[in-house]
Amino acid sequence: MKIVGSNPAQIQLEFALWNRGAVILAIRQLFGIDMPIRTVGEYLRGWGFTPQRPVKRALEQDPARLKAWFEDEYPKIVARAKTEDADWGDETAICQDSNWVRGYSMAGLMPEIRLPAGRHGSTSMISAITNQGLVRFSFFEGAMDADRFIVFLKDLIRGV
Repeated sequence: MKIVGSNPAQIQLEFALWNRGAVILAIRQLFGIDMPIRTVGEYLRGWGFTPQRPVKRALEQDPARLKAWFEDEYPKIVARAKTEDADWGDETAICQDSNWVRGYSMAGLMPEIRLPAGRHGSTSMISAITNQGLVRFSFFEGAMDADRFIVFLKDLIRGV
């Protein structure tokens, strides 16, 4: 069984990340051996695995396009923002169930959960920050759309 570079779903286990319970089931499924959870934890620790909070990445993310954008487009945006003394903006979802997720991974290697980028039934926040550190923000239900973005921009302008 190879834990590094794989996930439990690849052997039809209903876990997003490796944890002691997933390893116990994998050992049972693959080798027919029942092991105590504490023993599995000791083995994982001995092999250099530690419990970690995973980084979340969108399934739709294209690493090559992202890298190109950061290297080509983003520096242009930064330069223009500086010349215009512009504020920075961001939009994010607020998720109450993401803090408890942990999985085992080699020390120094962060586990990753691949999720669809869409948001369903979540509270979102949009914010803007000035170069001086002043933050303005707004909460709303669901995902950002053009109408909400325009309302936020109008509110920002009115606040200046």
